[in-house]
Amino acid sequence: MKRKDPRGTTLLELSIAISLIGVVGLSIYSILNVGMILGAKNTAVNTAHQQARVAMLQMVQDLHAAISLPALTDANSVPLTNPAPNTAAPGISFQLWAGGPYRVCADEPADATEIQIQTSADAPAPTKGERIIVESHEIEQDITAVTSLGSNKYKLSVGVPIGAAIQGTGAPTSYNIPCFIADRCSYVVNNGALEWHGPTNKKAFALLGNDITSPTPFSIPSTPAGALYYRFVAAIDLSTADSKSTNRGFKSANILLNGQVPMRARLTTYQ
Repeated sequence: MKRKDPRGTTLLELSIAISLIGVVGLSIYSILNVGMILGAKNTAVNTAHQQARVAMLQMVQDLHAAISLPALTDANSVPLTNPAPNTAAPGISFQLWAGGPYRVCADEPADATEIQIQTSADAPAPTKGERIIVESHEIEQDITAVTSLGSNKYKLSVGVPIGAAIQGTGAPTSYNIPCFIADRCSYVVNNGALEWHGPTNKKAFALLGNDITSPTPFSIPSTPAGALYYRFVAAIDLSTADSKSTNRGFKSANILLNGQVPMRARLTTYQ
């Protein structure tokens, strides 16, 4: 008996099968793509949040440790001249304790441009770029040169006359006139980057964050009478955006960290 040949797949059946496979494949791809998009967005948000919070914590820590009044600055850390209350600025500068208390060990006239000090045996040597503070005489000067005199004694050159005579450091009176060393530092937002500027003799620059969307995040609030309220430093509208997560162009927007940071101590008269 002659066997009948089985039928082959018709063009219609093949088209339907290919269409079903395409639909299923497209659905799977869509689900995976949505998951990847949501993952990229979540990564961008988390990165921006973390970056902003770390930067804020670092700034709060330094501002709490400041020993001077804050000063608003431009993007190059140059202090603004007589800023009005609530003026928003790209940066803020302040001084941090660097060493001391040390002893002033030589008399100097008011027109002198140098101060001799003696440090403790284990103290680091003062360096150019730091500031010498003699609080009892209201002397606060930038150190322009340092000369070692031996026995932990140093001659510190300053840019202008000290303005107040130092007397009584030697026999028979031998007054103990304390002094200390400070570093002038600042935080600035420059071209979308949050930067730390320190003294040139130490860590002079550090990048704390990119894609900062608030170009002027710093201000000093005002008192009810309208004067600058230096007790607080307000960091306003510190927001970040991550625009490069997985090259998908997503940004995390409206991440705002608002806060008023109280000044805890002031050991200097000038900024």
